[in-house]
Amino acid sequence: MLTIAATGVSARGDAFLVASIGAFIITLLLLLIRIMDLDTTMNLPWMKIEFGYCVIWSIFYHITATKVIDTYVDGYIAGGVFGLLAMILYIIDAIDKFRTGL
Repeated sequence: MLTIAATGVSARGDAFLVASIGAFIITLLLLLIRIMDLDTTMNLPWMKIEFGYCVIWSIFYHITATKVIDTYVDGYIAGGVFGLLAMILYIIDAIDKFRTGL
């Protein structure tokens, strides 16, 4: 997120920033829901919601990170590599959610 923001403004960089900041905020909210045990008090399928969230954001990260890496700017390449790492972590989390709760 920081390497893209510090490098400059472009449509690809803006798309990556939207994906990374959106994922950060929503992940933080889901974490707070888990920490405060609100997921057990509400009658919603939380594992399915979190699984879908992980799948969607891994797709967003894949699309935006590959587009950002394709610009051949050093800061964008670094941000894209971190985006691909985040994509891998979201995929691992989705697999874990699939194994434990669906």
